[in-house]
Amino acid sequence: MFNLAFGSARRGIVGNILQLALACASWHSLEALPASAAWFPDPPTVRHYAWHYDLCEACEALAPRPEWMHMAALAGIPKLRLLLSLDESNGPAYSAAPNVLVLTPAALKMDACQLAFVIGHEIVHIAQRHFDEDATAMLVYSGMPSNWTDKGEEALQLADGDFGLALRVSHLWQDQEREADWIGALLAAQSCGCDIESSALAYLRHESEAGGGLAAAHPASMERVLRLLPFAESAKRLAERSPR
Repeated sequence: MFNLAFGSARRGIVGNILQLALACASWHSLEALPASAAWFPDPPTVRHYAWHYDLCEACEALAPRPEWMHMAALAGIPKLRLLLSLDESNGPAYSAAPNVLVLTPAALKMDACQLAFVIGHEIVHIAQRHFDEDATAMLVYSGMPSNWTDKGEEALQLADGDFGLALRVSHLWQDQEREADWIGALLAAQSCGCDIESSALAYLRHESEAGGGLAAAHPASMERVLRLLPFAESAKRLAERSPR
């Protein structure tokens, strides 16, 4: 879940983290991480904005697991900042500009492949610079000049309380969520050997039938499932080559 909501942004149990580590590939060192995956799409050529992320309340640094960093490396993210939040009001995971991924205790209790999909989804938001896309769109659709601000949060705040502006930008958010779903599923396949059925589809089928609405970013869960099915064979081939 990539939290925008008219603004920026977006203790675990040792046994649960160990379960994830055992289910995914065991990488001997971060130095052995691969370059960006050849199939991973290039990020959009949009303006880079300045972003500042304040540590969320009740957040603490979360030590990265090797498989998460492997997904980040495949996505071309040189440094991923991981946080653990006890506040689960934004869902099990969310991303924030420029390189922050926040997990909750609920996320760490997930099945390993479902969690791999959720993390992969958020990594895509960061790698594909969806936050910069949103900031640019806010300036364009609000009629502000392109040099009005170089601060991403300030650009996003143009939509605060402006439902009409949110409606105009909602198509972009929906495209971003679709992109994060299918590319995130492929990241989970290559890094953790998880096919789409065990990762994305299993996760979405356990979700409530959320989504919809005029300015919604996420469509209903079943619609997301149907959109992922064409990528099942590609994910299967990547999973078969995974060194898990």
